Amino acid sequence: MKIRNLLYIAALGMFATSCTDGNDWDVDGAFDRLFGISSSGISVEPEDITATVTFDKRKDAQYYVIEVSTDSLYDEVEMGGPNAKVYGADTKDITSSPYVLTGLNGDTKYYLRMRCMSDEKSPSNWSYFKSGQTFKTKAEQIFFEITDADRFEDHIRITWDNTKEATNIVVFCNDEEIQNIILDDATKAAGELTINGLNPSTAYTFVIYNGEAKRGTISTTTTAAMPSGDYKVQLPATLERLDQVTIDQLVAEAQAAVGATNISITIGIPAGLSIDAYGDGVDGPAGLYIPDGVSVTFFGLPGGEAPVLNMVKSFNIKGGRNYLRFDNISFTDGGCQYFINQSESATISEDLSFSNCRFTSFNRSIVRTQGSPVITIGSINMDNCVCTDMSNGNGYSVFQFKLDTPANQNIGSLNITNSTFDTAQRSFVESSASPLKNGIHISDCTFYNVVQTGRYFIDANGMATNITLVNVILGKTYSETAKGVRTAGTFTADNCLRTSDCIFSSNDIKSLPAGDKSSADVFKDPDNHDFTLKIYDKIGDPRWYNQE
Repeated sequence: MKIRNLLYIAALGMFATSCTDGNDWDVDGAFDRLFGISSSGISVEPEDITATVTFDKRKDAQYYVIEVSTDSLYDEVEMGGPNAKVYGADTKDITSSPYVLTGLNGDTKYYLRMRCMSDEKSPSNWSYFKSGQTFKTKAEQIFFEITDADRFEDHIRITWDNTKEATNIVVFCNDEEIQNIILDDATKAAGELTINGLNPSTAYTFVIYNGEAKRGTISTTTTAAMPSGDYKVQLPATLERLDQVTIDQLVAEAQAAVGATNISITIGIPAGLSIDAYGDGVDGPAGLYIPDGVSVTFFGLPGGEAPVLNMVKSFNIKGGRNYLRFDNISFTDGGCQYFINQSESATISEDLSFSNCRFTSFNRSIVRTQGSPVITIGSINMDNCVCTDMSNGNGYSVFQFKLDTPANQNIGSLNITNSTFDTAQRSFVESSASPLKNGIHISDCTFYNVVQTGRYFIDANGMATNITLVNVILGKTYSETAKGVRTAGTFTADNCLRTSDCIFSSNDIKSLPAGDKSSADVFKDPDNHDFTLKIYDKIGDPRWYNQE
């Protein structure tokens, strides 16, 4: 028993000596390393050329090293490969979480790994973001907005942040690469380039690169080509007034150049030009007119805001021609009251048309026929137009056809598409003396604050005028005693919406009852002329569709 106790005491003495004096062998420093970060403790929030890395800190780590690469990363890959970026190795500045990685490429996938570092211990093993998965930066955008002043029928001007490195721009059409333009030093410094050789009315996408890195993408559409004609001419940007002398000179030059009198002319009006329009009469300003036999398209040229014609006197369509067209022009009432107030005989065998136009604050009508002339028009067409504060004199309808001799009126149809009518203080259409032979057709249009006290939305009283509404919104009426539609022809409404504040006190449109949503429920801010839809239906003027 005593011997056993002595042996036990001796063993304790040997154990105590070994703890105090250390081992007789060396410890491998490689095993004296820092603990690594768990992959689940690493998260990344990417932006376009940066990414914020959040990680769980380790108590014994003095700093951290982060590496990203477009190549795969794993333990056997040495740090700092050809497609890698290393953060914190030399600067030792990653000491806290989160940390922002800079200098990344946009729209790029990256692998990420990191390790804990100390001057006193070996680095930890590598920890990998999501066990070797990638994160992707957002698409970078160094392009500036393309404005109307940058768009033309055969070229587009694009601009970008010239403080950003860029090497080339690739042009796509219908997802097919059509140009790859290498940027020279002067173009890089300017940060702008004109892309030539494009087609009219065509969508293009431009991508700017710095080497392989995509730095921005932007899309736009070239403008429509200047409409065709036997003769094309552009008015000078210095023109102070569109008068009869100017019109007569242009027509004479065109007839001489073409060698005929019955010709078609396209007159281009420079973008941004704002001028009065009227002819000289015996007692003062008179209405402009086009000489007999000449068809004309007045076309607002691209390159900025649509030109403005301030109509001092109404346009006179007397005589005969195939067509009269207005495209991409803003019209204001400078005293004319009516854009066309026709009391002389006129023949337009094809069409009187308005496309991409704006009418603002006309006291009376866009088109009015009066008296006893013979007036023949194949069709009156309006597409992609905005008309605001019309018939504000409460005297005449927006479109008014009323000859003293009804048999003299020979108008085929009134066709209105993709347009907005915001405020009108009488009827919208009045044609109660003779029918529009091929009817009134309104589609994809938005109406708000239209029809004054006791007036009609459409009045074809006793006339066999067929009326069709398709995909139309009828918003608030100007007056709660407004009236609906009357015609001896047929009335059809297909896929239309009528708000609860569109009130017709008589001649109600029973086939299109008011719904439970008011104009304020349907439109974003109608009283301030913003008819962006709050609803998600593709209905009314397409310019106001909800894009969310």
